[in-house]
Amino acid sequence: MEDLKIMQKCQEGDIKLFWKIYDKYVDKLYHFVYLKTTNREISEDIISDVFMSALKNIDNFSINDNSSVKSWLYRIANNKVIDFYRTNKDEDTLEEYMDKWFEEDLSKKIDDKEKINSILEFLKSFKKEHRDVFIYRIWYDMSYNEVSEVTWLSVDNCKKIVSRTIKNISINFILILFFIFML
Repeated sequence: MEDLKIMQKCQEGDIKLFWKIYDKYVDKLYHFVYLKTTNREISEDIISDVFMSALKNIDNFSINDNSSVKSWLYRIANNKVIDFYRTNKDEDTLEEYMDKWFEEDLSKKIDDKEKINSILEFLKSFKKEHRDVFIYRIWYDMSYNEVSEVTWLSVDNCKKIVSRTIKNISINFILILFFIFML
C-alpha cells in the first residue's frame, strides 16, 4: 500500500497500519540518526521519539500530491537530533561526533596520520549545509523535493548545492587519491 494511502487510513482511525510505515523506514532512519550521533543507545532513543512524535502528530500530516512521508519522517528525525544536542550540552557536539566518525572509519583503512588529517580537512572544507544536502540526496537517495522539505531550502538551491559539491569532489578526487596512495 502506498505511503500516502496508509497515512490517510491512519488519519481516518486505522492506526494499526502505521506499523507499515514504521517497518519501511525504521532502519533507514536509524542509520541517519546513528550517523549524526555515533551512539547506538542514543540513536535508538531518538528513533523511538521520532515514531512516537509522528504517531502523535499524524493528523497534522498534510496529504496532497507534493506530500512525502519519507521527508516528513526525516525532518522529524533531524529535529529530534537537534533537540538532543540542545538539551544535552555535556554531550559532544554534532560536529565532534562527525569528526570521530570520520576518524574511526578512515583510521581503519589508512594508518598514516598525515593522510588522515589531509582527508579530514577536505571533508571539513564543505559547508555543513552543503554536506547535509549532498548526503541526503546521494546517500539517502532522497528526491530534491524531499531534501528541500528536510532542509527548508528551495529545490533549486538543493540542486545547485549538489551540483557544486559533485563538481568540487570531482576536481579534488585526484588529490584525495594522491593523498591516500602516494604519500
